[in-house]
Amino acid sequence: MGLLTEGSPLSWEETKKYADHVRKHGINQFLNIYKKLKDRTGDTLKWGDEVEYMLVTFDHENKTARLNLDGITYLKCLQQDEINNPDENTAIWRPEYGAYMLEGTPARPYGGSMAHFNVVEANMKIRREEIMKLLKAEDSPLSITSFPRLGCPGFTLPGYEPTLTEDGASRSLYFPDQAINNDHPRFSTLTRNIRSRRGGKIAINIPSKPKLLNLETFYIIVGVQYML
Repeated sequence: MGLLTEGSPLSWEETKKYADHVRKHGINQFLNIYKKLKDRTGDTLKWGDEVEYMLVTFDHENKTARLNLDGITYLKCLQQDEINNPDENTAIWRPEYGAYMLEGTPARPYGGSMAHFNVVEANMKIRREEIMKLLKAEDSPLSITSFPRLGCPGFTLPGYEPTLTEDGASRSLYFPDQAINNDHPRFSTLTRNIRSRRGGKIAINIPSKPKLLNLETFYIIVGVQYML
C-alpha cells in the first residue's frame, strides 16, 4: 500500500482545487531529482515483496467461511515487535483496504546479491507464522486474490448490511462500509472520493456479447502462461 501517515484526507471537492498545483510541482520535482542524480553510479538496487492476507473464519459445523473484520486488532499486536525491537524484527506490518486484511513485508529491503533470493521464501514463512501465533484455531490467513463469497449476504464476521445511506462511503449494494478499514482515514475517504469524482457508483457489468478470441491471440495467451 505504500507510505501511510495519519492526517485528515481531503474530499474530492477540496482536492480538485490543488490538482493543477500537484501536477505541475510533481513534474518539477521529478526533473530536479533527475538532474541531480542522473550521473550517480554504483548504487545497489533495493527490492522487496509484500503479501496481503485475508483473515477468514471457518465454521466447520455449519460449513461456512466468513471474512473476519477484526484485522486491526491483530495488526496492532503484530506491530509491537517492530516498535519494541526495531533493529531485530524480521517483518513489518501495515494496514490494508479491508478491515479483514493485513499486509506483511520484510523489515529491511533485499539487496543486489543473488544470495538475497534464497531468503525471500523463508521470510514469507516467518510472516505467516507470526500471524498464526495470534489467530484462533478456526481462523486462517489466506493470501488469495479475492475471497470467493465477497459481496454475498453474510460474508463478514460479524455480519453487516450494506450502507446505502447518504453518509455511506461506498453506498454499495453488496459491500458494507464496516468491511472497509475505518481505523485509518485513507481508505473510506478514497472510496468516497472515487464515487464523487466519477459522479456515481462504480458499475462493473459483464458484456452482453463477449468477444471471442481469435486463434492468434489464443496461442499468445497459452504461450505466455506456459512460460510462467
